[in-house]
Amino acid sequence: MRVTNSTLYRKYTTSVNNVHSQLNKSMNKVSSGAAYEAAADNPLAYYSGKRMDTEYQDVLSKKELLGDIQKRLYQQELGARSLQQLLDTGESNVRSQISYILNTTNNEIPTTVSTVRDDLIQKQQSMVNSLNGKYENFYVYGGNDLSTTPFSLTYDTDTNEMTFKYTHKFSGDSTATEFEFKLQEQNGSYTFALTSGNGDKLMEAMSEQGRVDIGYGSIHDSNTLMDTYTGGINLLTGFTSDAVRKGQVTQADVEKALADSAIGLTGQSIVTMNKYINYLDSGTVGSDSINKDEFSQKLGVALDKIERTSNKLGAVYSDLGNKYNLLETTADRLTDQKISLEDQYREKMGADPYEAIMEMFSYQQSYMASLRVSSSIMGTSLFDFMR
Repeated sequence: MRVTNSTLYRKYTTSVNNVHSQLNKSMNKVSSGAAYEAAADNPLAYYSGKRMDTEYQDVLSKKELLGDIQKRLYQQELGARSLQQLLDTGESNVRSQISYILNTTNNEIPTTVSTVRDDLIQKQQSMVNSLNGKYENFYVYGGNDLSTTPFSLTYDTDTNEMTFKYTHKFSGDSTATEFEFKLQEQNGSYTFALTSGNGDKLMEAMSEQGRVDIGYGSIHDSNTLMDTYTGGINLLTGFTSDAVRKGQVTQADVEKALADSAIGLTGQSIVTMNKYINYLDSGTVGSDSINKDEFSQKLGVALDKIERTSNKLGAVYSDLGNKYNLLETTADRLTDQKISLEDQYREKMGADPYEAIMEMFSYQQSYMASLRVSSSIMGTSLFDFMR
């Protein structure tokens, strides 16, 4: 038996490769901070770390989703507060304008009444704009439909006709469905009658919910999860999606509640003022004009309802605020959970920094020494040329 340089070199190469592999592993340990690369290194610790990895990723995804929902809820809060301020609590609100024009000294001249009417028209459009509020590219009051502009309102001073339109695209539909409401007076009482669109579909839109798992409630019971959607019709009427789902709300209820909403009461006041302006201009009472007594009576009814409607908006605003506070609490809990998992992971899977660096330098020295040995075994021998 003879030993040639090529045989020795093959063994040497295998040895050097092993040392180099250990050096790479030690360098990965230093850079990643992980003590184990594969299950074979420490099966119990490795699979325990994998479980923590899954929990950690779940926490991170919930925190990211929660941030988006918080911002959307905040925009919903702003919208509800804007409607309340325009109606009752802000400067020169609808309530104060009605009170002003009810004063006898202020409603004798048509131009003065026209000025107040035009101001209310602008405020009503501002309410619609608030209902069309957006977060990023999503309409926050669109319910499950985040991409369709939900609301529009038109008013013709010549015909005294007011039309409120709600547009909603249902899941699975290729086109959006339009619901058209017209402000109508019947027997001295106003209603926003649904003149276009299916009433059952309207109830379906109002029953939509956006319950998501963000670390609050149980995924096994959807009713315990937070509903992060608020439809614009629900905000205006005060009817919750749960009430609609339980069959506690009818189409007639919605039409009446819309007439008594912030937009509806403002609309009633606008229509009443327009009829009174016609009376002041013509001096006669007709189908499109009312005298001063009827003018005061109708505005007085609207004025009495404003406080109740404002309180209803305040309740929705408060509910949205409570949801936001719950999200903040959930975010704090998820942050604590994230820190706890990071600590557990370091204890189970983390490498000791000092030990890992010493190990890396040890393998680095061994590898450099192996390379220097190569000069002693690389020479050729006569045996290498013998067959």
